[in-house]
Amino acid sequence: MSKYLIDISPREQHVLKAVVEDYILTNVPIGSNFLKNNHTFNCSPATLRNTMARLEKKQLLMHTHTSSGRIPTDLGYRYYVDHLMEQNDIGLNQLENIENKLASVSTNLIELLQTTAAMLSKISHLFGVTMILRFDRSILQEIELVSLSTDRVMVVLGMKSGMVRSIVLNLELSVKESDLHKVTNLLKEKLLGLTLREIQDSIRLRMKDSPLSHHEIIQILLTNPKEHFSIPENQMVYTSSTMTLLEQPEYQHVENLQKTLIAVDSENITHYFNTFLNKKSNYLFIGKENLDEIYSDCTIVTNVVGGSLFQGQIGIIGPTRIPYAKITGILNHFSEIMNRVC
Repeated sequence: MSKYLIDISPREQHVLKAVVEDYILTNVPIGSNFLKNNHTFNCSPATLRNTMARLEKKQLLMHTHTSSGRIPTDLGYRYYVDHLMEQNDIGLNQLENIENKLASVSTNLIELLQTTAAMLSKISHLFGVTMILRFDRSILQEIELVSLSTDRVMVVLGMKSGMVRSIVLNLELSVKESDLHKVTNLLKEKLLGLTLREIQDSIRLRMKDSPLSHHEIIQILLTNPKEHFSIPENQMVYTSSTMTLLEQPEYQHVENLQKTLIAVDSENITHYFNTFLNKKSNYLFIGKENLDEIYSDCTIVTNVVGGSLFQGQIGIIGPTRIPYAKITGILNHFSEIMNRVC
């Protein structure tokens, strides 16, 4: 994802890598003496200070005040992720536990997504997100019409994935219970076993020759099948608790915590993911790379997942100072597991 061409020497690469990883570990600005004492640099602290100064001129490092050590910039993190980061793994026992847990809920898509978001958060100590990308692949397994009053009917759609969608239709005429039963049977006969996309594209043709095709309920469904046979936006993104974010030092400051809690609010997350992260691509946005200013202090990392039940994204959100190698490793393993269990 790097858009930047930066002339950086091997020594500068070595120093940048050390500063990024030490800062991620300690959350303390890194100085030349710290580098000299904790790494095998074959040069003096003065040389390290000069190297860090050059990295600062290249906008890869910054310092909070004159006498402090350096911390990475968003660009510094980006260069590290694209060119210097080494892959990190998580334990095999942990992986087995993850797979067993996700396999146990794999027949219910909503429970699978909620469990995955919670487990991502627990393992990463950050904020977990899961998202459905392709709702139109959901297969309609059940449909029921429930009378709410003489002129109001609820249509309940049950998907093979376990997801349920309910729609309330306001009718101009009262409907008899016997007619409701006939319409229900017709819809079951014509639509069960189809994906939502197939229903959207073909429902008008499928109802064409039925003597009930002019019934008000059928006509309402035919008027806008893309609205009625779809998954609402607020049922496409699932998130973990925000409590794990409180473990991060950045969020001990009230202003930072308030901004981030707003950013990971369910409505904002849903809008952001559906607007900017809705393709079958892996994403890694660092700080101001994010496409909404509210996430300018966050890193968002996502991976595509998909099986027979759905296609989607799983993601982890935290401050820019996250253990990038560990987080990408966690997401890679979760992707592999979810691709197997669903």
